[in-house]
Amino acid sequence: MQSQEIDSMKKSILRSCKACDKEISRYSLFCRNCGHPQGSMLAIWLLVLFLLLMVAYYIAFIIYGMTLVK
Repeated sequence: MQSQEIDSMKKSILRSCKACDKEISRYSLFCRNCGHPQGSMLAIWLLVLFLLLMVAYYIAFIIYGMTLVK
């Protein structure tokens, strides 16, 4: 491969950190240099919503189970 092709492949895999502008992997969740999270806020909020729903289902299951024991 020529060096131009290698450089273009590296650039397609790497991106700049949102906080410190160092090059990191496109698939990295955190910057190795500064530790800043690289995920989108939508993904984080969806994860929080999912976890809250799981806690709500768990509490509902416990309450329902307590009503059956009587």
